[in-house]
Amino acid sequence: MNIGTMGHSVVVSWFLEEGSQVEGVTFTAVYTRDCSREQAQSLAQTYHVPTIYHDVDAFLADPAMDTVYIALPNSLHYTYAKRALEAGKHVILEKPFTPTRAQAVKLVALAREKQLFLLEAITVPHLPNVKQARELLPRLGELSLVQCNYSQYSSRYDLLKDGQLTNIFDPKFAGGSLMDINSYNIHFVTELFGAPQSITYTPRMGPTGVDTSGVAVLNYGDFVASCAGAKDSNSDCFAIIQGRNGSLLIPDTPSKSPEVILKLRGREDERFNLQTPGARIRYEVEEFQRIIAQKDYAARDRLLEHSVLVSSLLEQARAYAGIRFPGDGEDAV
Repeated sequence: MNIGTMGHSVVVSWFLEEGSQVEGVTFTAVYTRDCSREQAQSLAQTYHVPTIYHDVDAFLADPAMDTVYIALPNSLHYTYAKRALEAGKHVILEKPFTPTRAQAVKLVALAREKQLFLLEAITVPHLPNVKQARELLPRLGELSLVQCNYSQYSSRYDLLKDGQLTNIFDPKFAGGSLMDINSYNIHFVTELFGAPQSITYTPRMGPTGVDTSGVAVLNYGDFVASCAGAKDSNSDCFAIIQGRNGSLLIPDTPSKSPEVILKLRGREDERFNLQTPGARIRYEVEEFQRIIAQKDYAARDRLLEHSVLVSSLLEQARAYAGIRFPGDGEDAV
C-alpha cells in the first residue's frame, strides 16, 4: 500500500507511527487544509513523508498513492471517502465509519462498483486478544450480562464548560461521546455477538446538543450488554462478559484489549495475551495490507458488513436519545 493521509489529529500520528513498521506499506503524502500547514510539515518531517498537499484535488490525483487514510471530523467521512473512491483510490476510513447507515451503504456500493477496497480503521476486530476472547466464550456457559466501560476525561470538556466549542462536542461535526469513544464498546460487543435485537441510549447531554457521556444497552434476548462511555469523567476501563460458569475480563478498553482473563468458579484464573505491546494499530494495518495485496474481497465484505451494522446501531442509539446531526434522515448523495 502506498498511503496518503488526510487530517492532522493525534490518531494520524499513531497510524503513521505503527503503519510505517508494516512490510509493504509506504506513506507517500499528507494532506491538510491550508490553515494547518505547520501540522502537515511536522507530520511529514517526523515520519519522512515526501509530499505535502493542501489542495484536495491534487492530493487525490497523485499517481504515487493508491490508498487514502481519512481521519477527518466525523461529518466529513462520507464526502471525502466518496471523493477518494471516485478518484480510484482504496480507502481506509477512521472510525466511526459514517454518521448514518445510508451513507455507509452508499460507500459500500461505490467501492464494490469500482472494485476498490474500503476498510474501517477500528482496532477491535483485528486484535489477537479479541479473537482469543471469542474462542473462550463457550467455556462461560449460558451468558447473562456484558459490561463495557471506556471513560477518558477530555481536556476539550474543559473548553466546552468555558463556552468554547470544539469538533468533538459539535453536532455539525457528528461529535459526542457515543460517536467518539463508546463506539469502541459497540464494535467490541457486536464483533463477538453480532446484531442485537434492539439498542437504547441514555446520555448525559452537553449544552451543544450532543452527549458528553452515556450508556448504551444492547438487548440480545437471553442477555444484555451495557456500554458506558464518557469524555466528562474518568474511570477504570474494562470489558466483562459474565456467564453461568464464570466471566471473561479485559482489564482495559476493548480498543486495546491488552489481556484476557478467564475466571471460572472454583478454578485459578487463566491469563491470555497474544499481542505485542504498542502494536494495536499495527494489527489492523497488517490485515489491510494483506487484504489489498491478495485482493481478498470476501474479507473486505465481511468487515464492511460489520461497519454498516455499527453505523446503523449508532444512528439508532442517537435517535432513541434524541441526538440529531445536520443531514439526519436525508439520503446520502
